[in-house]
Amino acid sequence: MSVEISLTVIAVCIALITIGVIPVLLALRRTFVQAERLVEQVRMQTAPLVHDATQIAGDLRHIVKTMEKELPKVSDSIESIRRTAADVHEFEIMVRERIEQPLLDLTAIIAGLSKGLVIFWRTLAHKK
Repeated sequence: MSVEISLTVIAVCIALITIGVIPVLLALRRTFVQAERLVEQVRMQTAPLVHDATQIAGDLRHIVKTMEKELPKVSDSIESIRRTAADVHEFEIMVRERIEQPLLDLTAIIAGLSKGLVIFWRTLAHKK
């Protein structure tokens, strides 16, 4: 008799926990979908930024080469432009390292978690 009551109490507790976890999992899934959309938007906006930075760096290199040919007396200005070109190039590298790769990693993590949740949900649904 007491074993039956214990099993009933345990079954009720498990049912309540399962019912409580379902909204959390649904909210978590919505959050992952929104985060994935946000990451995709940011990733799409960083590509033109990196492209523009690359183009600016190329233009600056061309300007430096032209100035070296035509204005040998302006070495201080040329050095300043070289530093600027190097800074732009470093900025481009920094953007790629700090933004693009972590966003790709985050997208992969979110996709993995989302897939895991879907599999978990399906497994839970098939056990019933």
